Amino acid sequence: MVFSDDGGGFSFSCTDAKISICASTWNTRLSQLARIAGPVYVMTGELPDLDFITRIISKRPRDIYIIANTVALFEAQQLKSRFPMVRIALHPKTNAKIVLVAPETVWLSSADFGRTDKIESAIGLHSPIAYKRAQESLFDAIWKEATELASGPA
Repeated sequence: MVFSDDGGGFSFSCTDAKISICASTWNTRLSQLARIAGPVYVMTGELPDLDFITRIISKRPRDIYIIANTVALFEAQQLKSRFPMVRIALHPKTNAKIVLVAPETVWLSSADFGRTDKIESAIGLHSPIAYKRAQESLFDAIWKEATELASGPA
């Protein structure tokens, strides 16, 4: 059976994908962040372990956009004060765990962006089509509904 575009998603072909099951962290997945020239888009429910997230973002603390659930307000404010050039917005219904790394990398994970002690899994794709569609139909759409944090003290 072949997938097709419908209200439940879009179809695409991908020749380069990776599944990790309890074998990788966000730090590992984004280990080359300093070398990435384009934007990085993060959607997460919560922001667990701010020191861990700080180590990831400090590799390149610009051109990063984060949407977190409103339950992560305190952590989001702390991140914003540490990294004023990182754009952070909150949305009350966000629970997606996805990271888009320009120009073609898509990470879908069961884990929030940060550190976890749970058994998690993720799939990484190199697909310009999946990247573009996920950015436009998911990230950009939710960003428009979210409330962006202003720069300044937390």
